[in-house]
Amino acid sequence: MAIMRNLSLRRQITILVGLLCIALVSAAAIGASYVVQQRTREIVMHDAAETAASMAALLDRNMYERFREVQNLAEMTPLREVWTGDSATTRRLLEQFQNSLPDYAWLGFATPDGTVRAATRGMLEGQSVQERPWFREGLKAPMVGDVHEAKLLASLVPSSANGEPLRLIDIAMPVHDSKGELIGVLGAHLSWNWAREQRRVLFALPEKKRGKSVWILSSDGTVTLGRAALGEKPFSPEEIENMRREQNGAFEDVTENEAVLTGFALTSGYRDYPGLGWIVISRQPDKIAFAAAHGIVMTILTIDGIVACFGLIFALIIARGVADPLRRIIEAADSIGRDPNVTSLPRTGGSAEIVRLSAVLRSLLRRAGTAEQRIAEASSQHEKDITALVKLAETDALSGLLNRRGFDSIGNEAFKDYRSRDESFAILMIDLDFFKSVNDTFGHGAGDDVIRTVGHAMKRALRSTDRLARFGGEEFIVLVREAGRDEVPVIAQKLRRAIESTSTLHQDKWLSVTASVGGAIVRESDRDVQDVIERADTALYQAKAAGRNRAVIDELQLQLATSAA
Repeated sequence: MAIMRNLSLRRQITILVGLLCIALVSAAAIGASYVVQQRTREIVMHDAAETAASMAALLDRNMYERFREVQNLAEMTPLREVWTGDSATTRRLLEQFQNSLPDYAWLGFATPDGTVRAATRGMLEGQSVQERPWFREGLKAPMVGDVHEAKLLASLVPSSANGEPLRLIDIAMPVHDSKGELIGVLGAHLSWNWAREQRRVLFALPEKKRGKSVWILSSDGTVTLGRAALGEKPFSPEEIENMRREQNGAFEDVTENEAVLTGFALTSGYRDYPGLGWIVISRQPDKIAFAAAHGIVMTILTIDGIVACFGLIFALIIARGVADPLRRIIEAADSIGRDPNVTSLPRTGGSAEIVRLSAVLRSLLRRAGTAEQRIAEASSQHEKDITALVKLAETDALSGLLNRRGFDSIGNEAFKDYRSRDESFAILMIDLDFFKSVNDTFGHGAGDDVIRTVGHAMKRALRSTDRLARFGGEEFIVLVREAGRDEVPVIAQKLRRAIESTSTLHQDKWLSVTASVGGAIVRESDRDVQDVIERADTALYQAKAAGRNRAVIDELQLQLATSAA
């Protein structure tokens, strides 16, 4: 500010208007950038979740089709005689089925004792699969097994082109004859390359890929397909549990060298295909996912810079138009009293305000002497009126004590002193016990007399540094300054005794009342004096609840009752 005072008005206006322009434009740019980033972030994260959900739905639908294909093959009525007939016929049927659906690495029919009676290309015929999970489960009901490495077929079926070991999904169906008797199990091993093909279909369009990769995890989080090493668990158990709980969503994975936007979705089956709980992961680096948002932000900031430059130019033009007429008025005013030829200010053009200022200053010079005297007299009377009004506004008409408004002023001042100079203080809330019965029995005039008498009694009992106010009705409040933790209960007890020992004469009858006192000492966690008052009011409530005619000080765990006097 000292630097600004040394600058001309023209430069000050240029700087201030320029800074205002830059601030407003920057605020608008930052706000727009924030909205763009947030909106783009929502869209991109939704897209990541949608990609994962699309892949999950694709897997479920295709697995449902494979499941139904094998189920239909096992349950077709015309084929019931094939399963118990010639094994060569059964083999041809299975191979025809495999040729039409090459995703199946192996299909075979096993008798109830686990012996493979017929299979595609004769693989495993005559061997026992009694211990294989697909056979044991298939004897009971239709089953679908999770992805696993081939065991019996590992040496019979060629591995994938990328050198990965053969991985299969088992589908098994019980086969019954026309009488409903179990005659065997139809088993199908679906090659896991099928899932890789589904992923390729999902990213058939280049714009759908954009640096994305899709992983498929088993239900326990193990990688079964993706760029990550097979068999690894790239996510923690907590993250897997969150995915299973939310089913579908997206988050930023920062466990690697760069942040990666990660969408996820769980497969949940389709129709009567139960699903295997696979977790589909969609991955895309943040720098690719949010590239559009960053580009928009840079464009906004560039426009912001250009607009700010134009703003500075306009600020200079505005400053010149405002400052030049003022400069002429200043030069003329400075000559008054020095140059005898200059006795008034020139009429100056410019804005309406500048023209008006010139006229007002000319008139002011003509009326300066008289106006100065009138201003002095008016100022003196104004101060007197203000003082009287403030006193009237801050005084309770009935008791002559401070009212709530007056107390708020000194209370806020005490709290400021506590914050700046660590000057502790306490608040005491006093409420007359059963005061309503005084009004109901003797009339409100008696109640008013009691209020005045009690107020004078408390005022006499307090120290000169303490301030007493009537908060309304039969409630009073005291600001206790310069008192330690041990002194506050003593002052509270002194007030209670003063009220208890005071009697009020009303129409030849002496009236006595007691009071409950609640107190609180200011502490570091209080935000303002109202927090202290609130704690004192709570303590007052505790005093009332404990039987009245006693004092309770917050945090001191102390009750000062009549019996303790």
